[in-house]
Amino acid sequence: MHNNNIENNKFITGSLLILALVAVAFSLNFTKPIMIPFVMALLIRILIDPIIDFQIDNLRVHRIVAVLVSIVLIVFLFMTIIPYIVGSVVTFLQSADDYNTKVLLLIDFIINKLQEYEIQVDREVIRSTLSTLPFLDWASTLLSNSANFISKFFLVAIMTLFLLLGKKSKNTSAEWNEIIGQVKKYIFTKFITSATTGVLAGLIYWFLGLELAFIFGTLTFILNFIPYFGSAIAILIPLPIAFLQFTDPTYVILVLFLPTIIHIIIGNILEPKIFGEAFGIHPVTIILSLIFWGMIWGIIGVLLAAPLTAIIKITFERFETTRQIARFLEGKIHLKET
Repeated sequence: MHNNNIENNKFITGSLLILALVAVAFSLNFTKPIMIPFVMALLIRILIDPIIDFQIDNLRVHRIVAVLVSIVLIVFLFMTIIPYIVGSVVTFLQSADDYNTKVLLLIDFIINKLQEYEIQVDREVIRSTLSTLPFLDWASTLLSNSANFISKFFLVAIMTLFLLLGKKSKNTSAEWNEIIGQVKKYIFTKFITSATTGVLAGLIYWFLGLELAFIFGTLTFILNFIPYFGSAIAILIPLPIAFLQFTDPTYVILVLFLPTIIHIIIGNILEPKIFGEAFGIHPVTIILSLIFWGMIWGIIGVLLAAPLTAIIKITFERFETTRQIARFLEGKIHLKET
């Protein structure tokens, strides 16, 4: 009888957890026009906080002054980077017709190689299909989507400003302060390692003379927030441009090889040493979180999946009632022998 009650309690608890997860997913999906900008603003505020705290603690300035100085520094940084990115896009747009021609030449080369192995391919069908590919239209669409993203970013900027100007509560518990400290450490460290990876990759592409070098560097920075898959995607994305641009295969190999070394050193050696086991999340958990947040918030959800999962894990680990869930996210599940 006692065992039946335990089993019933487990079934009820499991059912309630599933219902709660469904309710949370529905709520997050329904409120995503507001929640996505808010979460992004919160993460940006966490990144800017160390700069503000440094000014308050060491320069003895008022918080409002520290916030304004931090905003000016960030705007200056963006104004410095954006011209290089825009210049890369303009250069690419001017070369769009050349890339159409290069694609056709590459396809001819591949077809000739296939025919050497007696693999028959309809050359004219492929050429006619590829000759109509609207590279210029795709680039224009990308630019319009980027403009739409920038317009939405203003909402994030306004929310971030309100969060920065808000006063910190002085009545928070020691546990909550520890949670906030751990979250700040994770977000800030991940941002620094991702930015370093993006800058180094961008410089490598620029040094090799690859077109869209700054775009690829920026994408490397963004994709580095996606564990496991992000680095692989960031490494592979520049290859089509490299194949079309360079006649010397050595440059194509370097475009693939050198950034891969950067990703291995920073992602597989430095990050584990910096984070240690405190932020360890099981790969299966990461994959499931990418699927979950991607289904709810789309591509933004995929980018935010790892930071959000890390924040949840850090929070759950600090409370006895949810510590087992944190262990589950780490993949540390110990089944008791009966």
